[in-house]
Amino acid sequence: KRLNINFGDMDDIELPPINSTKEGEVGSPRVQSPNEDAGEHTPHTAPKEMHFKEMVELAAESLPVTIVMSLFTIWALFSDDIRLSLSSKEADEGFMIVISIAFFLFFIEMVAASYYKEGYLILPSFTPVADESFCDKVKRVTNLGSFYFWLDFIATCSLIFEIHWIIGDAVSTNDQTSLKSARAGRASRAGARAGRIVRLVRMVKLYKYFKAQKKAEADAAAKLEAQLATGSSVSEPIEQVAVDDDEMKMAELTPESHVGAAMSDLTTRRVIVLVLVMLIAIPLLSYSTSDFAPTYGTTLVHSYAKWNTSSGNSDLNSSYYMAVNNVVSNLDCLYLAVNDKVFFRDDHLDDLRDVETLQIDFKTFVDVNGISTRVETVSIYDMRHSSVMTATFGIYMTIFVLFLLVVGTYFFSTDVNRLVIIPIEKMVALVQDISKNPLGVEYKMLGEEDGFLEGMETTLLLQTINKIGGLMRVGFGEAGASVIAKNLGESDDHKLNLMGSGNLIHSIFGFCDVRNFTDTTECLQEEVMLFVNRIAHILHGIVVQCSGSANKNIGDAFLLTWKIDENLEPAEVSLLADQALLAFCKSLIELCRYQEFICNFSIAATNRLFKRFPGYKVRIGSGLHVGWAIEGAIGSNMKIDASYLSPHVNMSEYLESSTKAYGVPLLMSEAFFRLLTPAANKYCRQVDRLKRTETEEPFGLFTYDSDLNYEFETDGSRYRRKSLSNTTAMTKRSLSKSVTSRDKAVPLRDKSISNRDVETHDDDETESEEGDSKPTVIVEPYTTDAWETDLDLVRLRHLVNDAFRTVWKEGMAAYIKGDWQKARDIFHETMRSSNAQDGPSKFLIKVIDEHGGTAPHDWQGYRQEF
Repeated sequence: KRLNINFGDMDDIELPPINSTKEGEVGSPRVQSPNEDAGEHTPHTAPKEMHFKEMVELAAESLPVTIVMSLFTIWALFSDDIRLSLSSKEADEGFMIVISIAFFLFFIEMVAASYYKEGYLILPSFTPVADESFCDKVKRVTNLGSFYFWLDFIATCSLIFEIHWIIGDAVSTNDQTSLKSARAGRASRAGARAGRIVRLVRMVKLYKYFKAQKKAEADAAAKLEAQLATGSSVSEPIEQVAVDDDEMKMAELTPESHVGAAMSDLTTRRVIVLVLVMLIAIPLLSYSTSDFAPTYGTTLVHSYAKWNTSSGNSDLNSSYYMAVNNVVSNLDCLYLAVNDKVFFRDDHLDDLRDVETLQIDFKTFVDVNGISTRVETVSIYDMRHSSVMTATFGIYMTIFVLFLLVVGTYFFSTDVNRLVIIPIEKMVALVQDISKNPLGVEYKMLGEEDGFLEGMETTLLLQTINKIGGLMRVGFGEAGASVIAKNLGESDDHKLNLMGSGNLIHSIFGFCDVRNFTDTTECLQEEVMLFVNRIAHILHGIVVQCSGSANKNIGDAFLLTWKIDENLEPAEVSLLADQALLAFCKSLIELCRYQEFICNFSIAATNRLFKRFPGYKVRIGSGLHVGWAIEGAIGSNMKIDASYLSPHVNMSEYLESSTKAYGVPLLMSEAFFRLLTPAANKYCRQVDRLKRTETEEPFGLFTYDSDLNYEFETDGSRYRRKSLSNTTAMTKRSLSKSVTSRDKAVPLRDKSISNRDVETHDDDETESEEGDSKPTVIVEPYTTDAWETDLDLVRLRHLVNDAFRTVWKEGMAAYIKGDWQKARDIFHETMRSSNAQDGPSKFLIKVIDEHGGTAPHDWQGYRQEF
């Protein structure tokens, strides 16, 4: 899109070719894939495979799948304990079906994650590496699977112990191995539970998803509210504010930094390992007492059975009977049998699970009349109470471990996050903001709530970034914004890239120069820096409030710019041009108003200055022009300056240098004059028309009449010169604190740009070395009525009225037409009406007199300067 702006008679200057081809446009370089050679193309199956992998990832990471897998994970944690504590044996089939489904789902998820997730299933490498040690070789060959792969593998395999159709029913144990088996069983159950608990790490995905969705909905609602508030049309119904799930599956709105992700992952791993070790080791290291009454009772019955068998007595004696009766009556016995003789069998024996019973079986061979005879005693006891209590406490144990895992992870990571990770992420975000818009970043210190504590290294680092960013902003200016963004954004080779091609821009250029600067420098010597900086303080402050920016400071000269965005409407461009003219008019006024502030030097320097220039007044000459320029870095890797290269920049400098000849403080080119609104160009007059070179088209010169001898009101006592008064130390407070109008001006460009000091201080609190407070110059938000209502602007042009302009316009027409005799008479009339103070009249009369009072024979309506 081209900006349709008439640059007057300067349009004949040819625009240089700019290599502005962007990525994705026609002509952009094609990046060859690693698999491509000359004449060889990547197989067509690769894009399809990548597409399928993305589909698998999208499905596996989707919200419904995440919710289902999280529910099955929670169920796998508590299902066995719930089955034993709250259900009967008839419900075991249903529990086994659900846990079987969970097993296959976990297995499928592992396979899918191994396919699409990078770094999940790590395969060993058998490719030799040069200078590889033996340990590194063993690690390379045996490196299989990641940390989370093995956690999922253990958790999935732990479900096998609850699937009876895979491992069969549980086998009862006898009394001699019950204690060891109980300990081993507790450890295995704890390990299985721990393996399933660590799968709850997937719950983090749910938290992040809902957090991202909540923020997205809030942003969408705020956008809708803003549309309704501004009266703009709403493209989507209100009920469609919710964000599409597909847009949130693979990306979060606030991505975590690499350092934060790595630290969180390491902390989570360590807590998981700690919990695993604790769950497995504690049961093995714990000593627990067992109830030996069933074992003792069964042993006693078996002893009597052996005695009876060896003695050949098949009847029960009193001792034998008492032992059997004690087992049946007092020990919750469900079944008791000696050899083939059943002494007791409970009707509910078949209703109990194997884990809810304790079976004790003794087998002994005795000699009966020289014949070895087997004596077998079998007893089964009811362990339902113990099983229910164990399952209940297992539920409590699982909940406690979950709590321990969450709290442990939180407390392990919260301090690191608060003191290290969050500050680093905020600093990275600041650097990213600088790389996107170096001039639009607000450099400020964050507080303790953001993790930046006094004395911490992160706080010092943020302060340094703020200072460096502020220095880059004021050092490079608007022209260097692209240089900063490019070098901060493109960090592939970690090297500076300063010598790239420039960018073609359109802008209004303003050039101003301080009068008699060389002689002033000799008088002020080292205090000349105060002199220049005070002028810059006023000039730059006004320009920024008028939507412009300061580009270059060259000792006594300043280059100022108003970049014209290609998306601006012609009316907006005219408003921008008005503000550029307003900035220079206001600068002339404020420099007159604050003479005392600018010239407040030491007594010796002030005496030297006024001795050479009695009644010295600060004066500047200014030139305004509009055109194209090349924006970029100029110099070498040793030193660069961000500026503009263009004949139009040189034109603004030429206009400024011509102000001395015409006796005016401001000159404008015809191209710039044509951009002004009628309200502004009404008070401008043409002072000449000339042609500088043979190839250049003639153009007109215009000025805004200014009387710099007018005494503009100010509180002069604030800035009284020390050589003229022996007053005490001046007040340290400046003008009343107020909001600058640049935050409220016409929104033609980013108002967040600030050219204040690197450390953000209010202007009313910044003091000079002598203790003088700097004035705060306020420019009201621009409207076209300002040329009529602003008293300072009216007073600035008070020497020239409408009648004067009418007469001058008639004389200028005669001058361009070639009727120099008439023009000379009119210019003498304007001289008389201005008390011989009108500079353009003096200059044109001089030009006419130098040619003998008549126009040259080849006069074409313009002067030639070549």
